[in-house]
Amino acid sequence: MPDLPANLNADAIKPNQANQWLWLAEFVVPSATTQRIARNTEGITYDGVTYEANNFNVGGQMFSADGSIPTAQIQVADLNKTFEKLINDTEGALGGTVQLVKVNSDFLSTAIPALEADYQILAAGSDDTTVTFTLGIPNPLIQRFPLFEYSATVCPLATPSLFGGCECQYAGADPTCTGFYDDCYTKGNAAHWAGEHGLDKNTMSL
Repeated sequence: MPDLPANLNADAIKPNQANQWLWLAEFVVPSATTQRIARNTEGITYDGVTYEANNFNVGGQMFSADGSIPTAQIQVADLNKTFEKLINDTEGALGGTVQLVKVNSDFLSTAIPALEADYQILAAGSDDTTVTFTLGIPNPLIQRFPLFEYSATVCPLATPSLFGGCECQYAGADPTCTGFYDDCYTKGNAAHWAGEHGLDKNTMSL
């Protein structure tokens, strides 16, 4: 276990240690409250964040000979219907992610990246007492190609998630952007306008 801190590596393998290895899970779904649960009889605080006690099972990765994406499942006890409401309100936890963490009860104060794994929620379903999430990685065959959109007239950084970011670099008071060059020029940020004037046939010599 070379990626683990030396003190954890040494203490965790001692047979007479009273520590325990526990599963933690964090569910992050757009427009929904983040849910953090610990497979334990009481809540766990890991790296300053509290995980509520719950009962859940994490299955091993499932592989197929047909070349499909490897998947895993996590089954969460849901007697108070918190997770059923989550998937009903978000179209099956669409766009959500799950971080699974295997922690040692003696080493909870600092996050250990080597014990964390991130997954995308591919599907979700429920019955009377349990919600089951199918986890995996995004299918590379359904990603947009090319990943970057080139435009002669509109800046691709004008979207809400990119406007004012590290590439756009606009730091003024205007909260919106039309994406057009004249708007960027008026804002004093024309040097970072990310459109491609050269793609406009009216500006090119053939």
